[in-house]
Amino acid sequence: MRKTRKNRVWWWLLLLAVASAGIVGYLLASKMEGKPEQQIIAEKLSSVETKELSDQPQITIKEKIVTPSSLLEESTSTKPPGDQASEADCQQLDRNVLDFFRYLDSKQYTRNRDPKMDTYTHFKRVLDRMAANPPIPAGEGADPKVIVQNIYFLYRTLDRQDIGLMRQIIRNEKETLEFNLDLFYRWVSSAGNCPHTKTVRPSLELLYRYAGFFINTTGGRAYLFRRPADIRLLVSYYCILIVNMADKNGVNTYGIDIVPYIRQIQDEIRLYPHFHLQSEYINRLTEIAAYYEGKR
Repeated sequence: MRKTRKNRVWWWLLLLAVASAGIVGYLLASKMEGKPEQQIIAEKLSSVETKELSDQPQITIKEKIVTPSSLLEESTSTKPPGDQASEADCQQLDRNVLDFFRYLDSKQYTRNRDPKMDTYTHFKRVLDRMAANPPIPAGEGADPKVIVQNIYFLYRTLDRQDIGLMRQIIRNEKETLEFNLDLFYRWVSSAGNCPHTKTVRPSLELLYRYAGFFINTTGGRAYLFRRPADIRLLVSYYCILIVNMADKNGVNTYGIDIVPYIRQIQDEIRLYPHFHLQSEYINRLTEIAAYYEGKR
């Protein structure tokens, strides 16, 4: 008897669920009734577009919304100063770099590090440390001591706070890291064309030593391979550009040969279509490869 009653209860619950679903369906249908099919489709598309826009990462700087797409337009529209660089070009690069540091100052993760020191001052302090003790970017095969020095180099030159801050910036600004690296490369590579500047640019010799360290030494390459693949590729790409710039200026004092790395980095970059500047990277590496082929 009890079993029969339980079966009846389940049947009543099932009928109630079906009836509820029917009522809800009827109400929804009646709400949509009278609307043209085009209007219904338009409303659905509008809701999808709104969601996509809300999903796009946004960074607020002085009440200005900056998205990766707008950064791409800004990055590609501002060319690096050439031999005929105007003072306005140099000043604009300085403003862009200082704006980036001011943006970092507004982030909680940088304020937690040292609230009394702004990030640009911190950057100059790190730059001084790196300039005081640059790495040896070649010669590991001739002297095993160089290998040991390069393996522990970064951890002996920079303290935990410096390395921790770099990791935080990479982790929190990953969406715009590609554009920030492009900005900083154009900024540092314009040092010879922008003698009057408000910012402190590292010398080409210092850039060359560190570029060679990351792309040509056991310690530097091991450090990059512990980072995410896209970050490793971007850093390696700019290291190639810097060593090539040193070559053209006759200051490749350690005779670093970047030719073996060009094709390798180029092929790997092709596997990352999400790079916003992928075609620019590939074309630039093709030009550098042609430069060295022409010298042979």
